[in-house]
Amino acid sequence: MQNPRVAYGWAGSVRQFLETPQTVWLSALDAHHNGLFAQAPSNSQVEAWKDEHNVASTALRSVCVAQSEAVNWSVAFEYELPLEGGRRPDMVLLAGDHVLVLEFKQSSAAESSALDQVDAYARDLSEYHKESHGAKVEPLLVCTKAKSLTARSHVAVTDPGGLAAMVIAKAGTGQRDLQVWLDSPYEPLPFLVDAARMIFQNEPLPIIRRALSSGIPEAIAALEQLVADGERDGGMHLGLVSGVPGSGKTLTGLSLVHNTSKGSRLSTFLSGNGPLVEVLQDALQSKVFVRDLHKYVKQYGLTKKVPSEHVVVFDEAQRMWDSVMVSEKHGLAKSEPDLLISIAERLEHWAVLVGLIGEGQEIHAGEEGGMALWSTAIASGSKKWSITCGSKLAATFRGETVTVNDDLDLTKSLRSRQAEFLHDWVAALLEGDVSRATTAATEVLEHAFPMYVTRDLAAAKEYVVSRYAEKPTARYGILASSKSVGVLAPFGIDSSFPATKRVKIAPWYNQGRGHPESGCSLDTVVTEFGCQGLELDFPIVAWADDYLWNGKQWKTKPSRSKYTIDNPFLLRKNVYRVLLTRGRDGVVVFVPPVTRLDPTYHILLASGMIQL
Repeated sequence: MQNPRVAYGWAGSVRQFLETPQTVWLSALDAHHNGLFAQAPSNSQVEAWKDEHNVASTALRSVCVAQSEAVNWSVAFEYELPLEGGRRPDMVLLAGDHVLVLEFKQSSAAESSALDQVDAYARDLSEYHKESHGAKVEPLLVCTKAKSLTARSHVAVTDPGGLAAMVIAKAGTGQRDLQVWLDSPYEPLPFLVDAARMIFQNEPLPIIRRALSSGIPEAIAALEQLVADGERDGGMHLGLVSGVPGSGKTLTGLSLVHNTSKGSRLSTFLSGNGPLVEVLQDALQSKVFVRDLHKYVKQYGLTKKVPSEHVVVFDEAQRMWDSVMVSEKHGLAKSEPDLLISIAERLEHWAVLVGLIGEGQEIHAGEEGGMALWSTAIASGSKKWSITCGSKLAATFRGETVTVNDDLDLTKSLRSRQAEFLHDWVAALLEGDVSRATTAATEVLEHAFPMYVTRDLAAAKEYVVSRYAEKPTARYGILASSKSVGVLAPFGIDSSFPATKRVKIAPWYNQGRGHPESGCSLDTVVTEFGCQGLELDFPIVAWADDYLWNGKQWKTKPSRSKYTIDNPFLLRKNVYRVLLTRGRDGVVVFVPPVTRLDPTYHILLASGMIQL
């Protein structure tokens, strides 16, 4: 069974594999590689395949001698994970009703990048591959040059001589239909940028069980009903969608804008996050649907101009500028919520404002007013407003007409199952609660989300490059605090304003390995201002002395700002909350080897991070 356009190199029963000459098997893998990448495999790849074939065939012959039914098991080599940019486990063995995912490395030791690679394959098959849902999916790393190895954590590690026994120990009973398994739907949640591109190009967006269970469809339906109500009754409506980081708020807002941009119901998505706007506009090749919030407010809030959009969605509603910041920027003592309400009230007949509200994301001066700014703005408006929100926000608008709809409260992170626990760990770490952080870290690591810490930047770079050597579409890069200049500069990390200002943010995220302006080059840095609301597969977070553990508590160093900052400690804390939660597959933290950062390095280890 071989075809260069199918999603695998070779697939069949174990009996068929053992009866197929290696040359025929290699020809099938070669053809698949050509079909996938439009180029022939390298000599080193072919040699690795030969090594893999020798080890796998020897082990499977031994397995069949011990368990005669194993000849009817199924095996797939170079199975291509759909929508994953060419990620391919070396071998998937349907051993009874269990799914064994094998990665072969021509090494004598199990490297972290290899362990995490096969662990991620198993995780994603379990998570997104329909025919593997509920199955026992086991990751196995085979080091073909090793003499003896032991498992690390939940990833089984073996040398060639121990592979047969390991397969027998991990096999299940019964049998799976190979073709059904190969044809199974595979529906990972795409990156925000990829999802936005699919939405606005009218391509089908993968709807995975996690997205459905998180309530995104219900939230979108509730907002669409709010728009229909506004158009019908001619009223003023404010809808608020709350949720944890990564719960799909932005995806919900973009979907609403797309679905309601018809006829007189023109819609737009506003964000005060300039890099997010730039990246999305570049991906969509349009500046119509996604616009800069501050520029929108300046254009319409400081003039008598009336926008054409009756539906306005804005990101991070709790981070709007207060009146002090607006006054410093524009000389007008009104908050951005005040101005947005006044803009909407100038529209003819009706308006629907939809605010997306995150948690713990305030990193700019002037963003500390929170939801109280909206309560004040509504109370000061010239028209009667109706508010629809989840129950936990209802008390913010005492005295107003409030409809409680908990479909607008998204409580689950969609970045990945393994990242669900990440937010608990980050919160505990940044509060200095080592005991709680250690407990949370156990959950994070068990869900195949590795968290590494190192004092060797070269090792961190080598890890991410090696980890994604077979995934050219992967996105990784260096993140650092905007206040980290002094301590990081000697290590080649320039997070200064002039350096980060030169970074072209759209290609930094949208271009992959090999592009000189891509974050994958690992020679440029993006700060919290450039990464908030955006994602990477695996960020390298460079920790500095602006949020420093002194052995007893976290401390921040004084920093100068031309703006009034009510709570500088909270802003620094939120900066690291943002930096630590950008990854989809994991995170590695680089702590410079300087004495004053020793306690910080130690608390990261004590809180459950693994030394790289």
